[in-house]
Amino acid sequence: MAVTASSVSVLRVRPTAAAAADAPAEPRYLPEDPGDLLRADPARSIPVRFRSAGLDLAGALFRPPTAGKDERTPGIAMCGPFSSVKEQTLPHYAQRFADAGYTVLTFDPRSFGESEGQPRQHHVPSEVIDDYACGVSYLLGRDDIDAERVAAVGVCLGGGYAVRVGAMDKRVRAVVSIAGGYSTGGTFQQFMGVDAFGGYVAQINAALTDEYRDGEVRYIPVTAPGISAEVPMAAMPNAEAYSYYTRTQAADAPRWLNRITVGSLQHFLMFNAVAHAPLVAPAPLLIIHGTTDMVLLPELAQQAYDAAVGPKELIWIETDNHIQLYDQNPYVDIAAGRTIEWLDRQFRRDRPTAAPAPERLEGAA
Repeated sequence: MAVTASSVSVLRVRPTAAAAADAPAEPRYLPEDPGDLLRADPARSIPVRFRSAGLDLAGALFRPPTAGKDERTPGIAMCGPFSSVKEQTLPHYAQRFADAGYTVLTFDPRSFGESEGQPRQHHVPSEVIDDYACGVSYLLGRDDIDAERVAAVGVCLGGGYAVRVGAMDKRVRAVVSIAGGYSTGGTFQQFMGVDAFGGYVAQINAALTDEYRDGEVRYIPVTAPGISAEVPMAAMPNAEAYSYYTRTQAADAPRWLNRITVGSLQHFLMFNAVAHAPLVAPAPLLIIHGTTDMVLLPELAQQAYDAAVGPKELIWIETDNHIQLYDQNPYVDIAAGRTIEWLDRQFRRDRPTAAPAPERLEGAA
């Protein structure tokens, strides 16, 4: 077949500053077709528990519909966006991976959702990463998991955490990061500017000084439409994050709370997965990212890819925002499908022939 101009795909990837300059005056955070907004089926998973640092963590296990009770399958441990609980984002991917023959674990990190941990809503990346590695241990301890074919797959900040887990845990045989976060402090500094970012960190320092003096844990909102007199500090003060978290809290995740310890930010802003990308080797690494992402920068996805020294692949999906890769089609279908194809190649496995169970769509009966 002859190659023509219309048959060649062209993706436009620009520095975020340039893309931001062309941002629409009224951005859309929902798909035009309500049928493209995904709602997961809670009946597709079963609740499980596992331990991390002496704490009891809540998980959800997705098994392939065609797998026998004790049939061994490849496994995937998943981790999701900052502050999220297991009912947000991950089920859309987990169901598709399970339909392709993988057993998938999602979980609530310590102090979130149904997991133990004090103080509540306290997010420290190194601790969440330890929880993630314990999730890998849980999968490897199951009789229905092929221990030689276990992957770490993360979305948003969980993508950066998957890179970190792959770097430190060689039981993980493949790593996938979707819409990943690779340098949170660097992202904030680029958007805010050096002086404003320094002032923001100084606010955090001051709040923690007060916390040290009186022993009372300080909380702020996880997200807000922006900074205001009523909300002088938030972990994610942007309309896109606010639209996603408040919508999914109401629809699917009542255990998600719009509050986080101020102490979380001191750790959150220091997380950097670019430095750990080379250490994923010899395991292969797949990075999938949107071409337009005003929350987690495409430039940093490129940096993580460039830093990796083992087998690697980078896939760009033409997007309008960050959260399209959370729970909207066709973006989730594309990212999940590319992940499945790539993992099948790494694990040298054939796809199941049974038809997958359909996912319930928003507005469907």
